[in-house]
Amino acid sequence: MAKKIRVGILTGGASAERDISLATGAQIAASLPADAYETVLLDPLALMSRNPALSAERREQARALLAGGGRLEPAHELPKGLEAQIESASRALVPATRVIANEGEPLDVVLIALHGTWGEDGRIQGLLDTLGLPYTGSGVLASALAMDKAMAKTVLAANGIDVPKGVVVTGTAPADLAQARSVGLPAFVKPVASGSSVGASIVTLERDLARAITEALRYDARVLVEERIGGRELTVAVIGNDEPQALPVIEIVTKRPFFDYSAKYDAGESDEICPADIPAEIAARAQQIALRAHVALGCRGMSRTDLMWSGDRLAALEVNTIPGMTANSLLPKAARAAGIPFGELLHRLVQWALEDARRRGH
Repeated sequence: MAKKIRVGILTGGASAERDISLATGAQIAASLPADAYETVLLDPLALMSRNPALSAERREQARALLAGGGRLEPAHELPKGLEAQIESASRALVPATRVIANEGEPLDVVLIALHGTWGEDGRIQGLLDTLGLPYTGSGVLASALAMDKAMAKTVLAANGIDVPKGVVVTGTAPADLAQARSVGLPAFVKPVASGSSVGASIVTLERDLARAITEALRYDARVLVEERIGGRELTVAVIGNDEPQALPVIEIVTKRPFFDYSAKYDAGESDEICPADIPAEIAARAQQIALRAHVALGCRGMSRTDLMWSGDRLAALEVNTIPGMTANSLLPKAARAAGIPFGELLHRLVQWALEDARRRGH
């Protein structure tokens, strides 16, 4: 019998998206084919107990994790429908420090199930490269570029992809507010480097602009203020390494003002239509834009590009290098529509990671 591949699933972490990451990690562990893979859930928060960039509360959580202090309190009210998975993952977590110390059986590959800062932004990827551990998804540069929404827009625009006009501000001083107002209203205000729409809001009245910027500054030192493009919201996942494949287009129809944290993760808050009921030529354009964005940023393994379709305009909003990976998340849903079950999708991601590692001589 062939030896099982030992997969360390990095989940949890220090970002505002910790709880969603735990749900992702739990479903991945339950869905990787058990005949071929052995899994362990690893929490990188344990590595960060002395990191001054974290809040005192997060550092205390890291110390509790290191001491075997059990389940950590969630950062948000748990998303409806994912509570059981988050609780399950919390109970099974192993501090990632044990991997660094080479305790127990070594890992063959790491599956990154982290979202947001410290997971999707290239920093954990750099650590894994230093350790010589193969990992799923994009490398340091592509992860960092995509996570920094301002830099990603610069790269995409340089490659001829339509992006919303916008400015970056760092506060609510008169000069910052003047710059923000130059975008026009309604505007979309969000942290430059965060995910899951945490800290994001729509501003329709000028008097609300400073408050929206202040909220976004809770999650990042820079805030992106963009024109709000009306129309229909589409998203296109891309999978693969050297020959990436665009999956069927999904249209997102939310009951909330926009596709925010609750709309993304609370059951019943949004409808995700896959394949999207749009003209074939628009679907083909959306897929082509997603492929171009994936290649322009240097993504590997997977990505998901969010777009807005408004008449003749089809603009790329942002690119996610580690999209949600619960079984009902957007990328797995698109994969199912393309005939790829969740377990098979995870298998492919791991195999692409091992393929990249062999190429690099790991």
